Amino acid sequence: MIRAPLAAAGSVLALGVAAAPALGNEPGYSLNISGPSSATVGQSIIYQASGTNPATDFFTSWLDVYALPAGSVSSCPEGYTTAMQLANTTGGDQVTNAQREEADENGNWAMPFGYAPSKAGRMLICGYTNDGATGTLATTTVILDVAGGGSGGGGNGGGGGGTPGTVLAKPANTKRPSVKRSRGKLVCKPGRWANKPDGYGYSWRVDGKKKRGANGKRLRVSRGVRGRGVQCRVTAYNDAGATSATSRVLRVR
Repeated sequence: MIRAPLAAAGSVLALGVAAAPALGNEPGYSLNISGPSSATVGQSIIYQASGTNPATDFFTSWLDVYALPAGSVSSCPEGYTTAMQLANTTGGDQVTNAQREEADENGNWAMPFGYAPSKAGRMLICGYTNDGATGTLATTTVILDVAGGGSGGGGNGGGGGGTPGTVLAKPANTKRPSVKRSRGKLVCKPGRWANKPDGYGYSWRVDGKKKRGANGKRLRVSRGVRGRGVQCRVTAYNDAGATSATSRVLRVR
């Protein structure tokens, strides 16, 4: 659930340029955000967040990312709640606020998210994994440079999906994903989703455990899969956040 209102739905981001000094992380937790180094106002871009948490931590954390104008703040704050407040008071953006993808048995996790900027200029992209209450677990900062939009009229940028300033809802699953076998591979069908997802991420589970490195739409039927119960998990995302849904179990023969 989004905990604070999004700013204008077209805001932009350029991740992966010169990184600002890293903020502190709790022992065993880390966060990294990667993606394009430049963008244009109103252009939707996909980014990848990844990180670690202690293998003994089975709780699902949250991923919060905020874009703060570099002309208003000199660095990202240590806590995500402060970043949320600054995004609302400095003309920044809430990029994503979503339940983080589950970690594998070694504590590694990864998930994509989308963002489309609302204004030109240099922004600090402040990323946080947190416990959903007040505790910040891991942080990262990247710098983004956003170019102005194209023709016609206005800082909210042109084209694309909806009225400037409209706050979209996160994707909602209306028909759960499914797994089908195609010769020597399993194929994950994403199901049906409301609220216009920008894209999908995939992961696989074998007998209820996340299969490390299996993050594509297809999974090869290997000896480690035969005779076991397999599910695919689909994460749909848009500018408002991300939602995941898991298929029924398919017993692989």
